[in-house]
Amino acid sequence: MLIENNVFLNAVKPLMTLEEGGYANPVGNDWGGAIPELNPGTFTSAPYSYSLGATTGVPSAVQAGAGTCKITV
Repeated sequence: MLIENNVFLNAVKPLMTLEEGGYANPVGNDWGGAIPELNPGTFTSAPYSYSLGATTGVPSAVQAGAGTCKITV
């Protein structure tokens, strides 16, 4: 699984694959000073194109969209 451009605030164990099993490939994440416990896998790119937002915009985007009826499709 690709874990890309996420922000982890106040997380003790932001991503664990060693204890729980599985594989993860993190790219461009802000761990907030925490250290992920990873078992890296071989999946390094999706078979389609997409663009990622910068990690600096993640907290405000989440806060703006959090809550009942805030996100529309």
